[in-house]
Amino acid sequence: MDLLRNKWFKALLWILTIFLVIWVGTKISFLFQPIKVMLALIFPPLIIAGIFYYFTLGIVDMLQKRVKKRGLAVLIVLLGFLGVITIAVASLGPILVEQVTDFVTSIPNLVVELRDQTLNLRDQLMNNRFISNWVHENTDLFDKWTNEATSYIGTLFKSVSTSVGTIFSVISSTVLIIVLVPFILVYMLLDGYKFPNSVVKLLPKSYETETRKILHDMHVTVKHYVNGQVIVSLCVGLMSLIGFFIADIQYALLLALFCTVTNIIPYLGPYIGAVPAVIVGFIDDPIKALYAIITIVVAQQIESNLISPYVQGKTLKVHPLTIIIVLLVAGKIGGIIGVILAVPTYAVTKVVVQNIARIYQLRQQKFDLQTEESPIITDSTK
Repeated sequence: MDLLRNKWFKALLWILTIFLVIWVGTKISFLFQPIKVMLALIFPPLIIAGIFYYFTLGIVDMLQKRVKKRGLAVLIVLLGFLGVITIAVASLGPILVEQVTDFVTSIPNLVVELRDQTLNLRDQLMNNRFISNWVHENTDLFDKWTNEATSYIGTLFKSVSTSVGTIFSVISSTVLIIVLVPFILVYMLLDGYKFPNSVVKLLPKSYETETRKILHDMHVTVKHYVNGQVIVSLCVGLMSLIGFFIADIQYALLLALFCTVTNIIPYLGPYIGAVPAVIVGFIDDPIKALYAIITIVVAQQIESNLISPYVQGKTLKVHPLTIIIVLLVAGKIGGIIGVILAVPTYAVTKVVVQNIARIYQLRQQKFDLQTEESPIITDSTK
């Protein structure tokens, strides 16, 4: 019995139980297939609606104080938001469609041009006496690097082509799901504030205060993260567009949009977003690749030192190394969706664990205090 009360033995039992559940789950994975399909259908509209919800929630709350009715505030905000999106699509949509179509159809030619440009750069470098001497001493190594780099980038372009086609296929087959996003968003904005009360009603009265605090901390964490990432990503995308346009890099709008989307991923996103711009610039002229790099570096410096500290501050309080590990694991498990959701999910989980630990410590202190204050019962027969 003393062994069962040992905290380390309890922790070991919990770990073994978790491993047992995981092992059993792998043996009956076919039972979870319907759930997996259902989540695949539900998650995309929920994620998109959730991003729009947190991005517009502050405006709705502020407007509600003026118009007094939440429904009217939601209607005004959605109409304004719809107007902005309509103007953006009408002005930039045709250009973006043209660039995407041209990029996809030009991928085979881009691969050939990339190879030729790489060989041309190598020939130019060979004219330099110091580089030429080094290359002659390491001919095999230099040729190997050149061939591997060209082959890898060519494979990358072909993968992008396939992925773009897959994306268009998925979008065309999920129009109904995308149409559901506005309806989900409306219900979130109208009734989202009722969610904590609904959860509290399901729990015992003694857990009400702690549950409300946990839900509030989760809400604030996700709200600050989503708002910060969206604003920062839009700013980086706009700066990238201006830089690419000035440098006269092909597909400037498409490449800037890619930088905007990838910037949602902390730390790794900016580097991922820079790769296509550098490659496309290099194919046209190596100096344009340098311009692309300068554009990305300047945009990231402005974002890191000016925009992010003002917009986000230290909301998540997560170490960069922890974020990188979380992103790598999430990418392996859930792909691009896992990478996008990894950091907010980790932050919310951290909030929940910290609050549960705090509640446990408070209750343990209360129990210890009651034990110390309780009278010692003695045997009166002695």
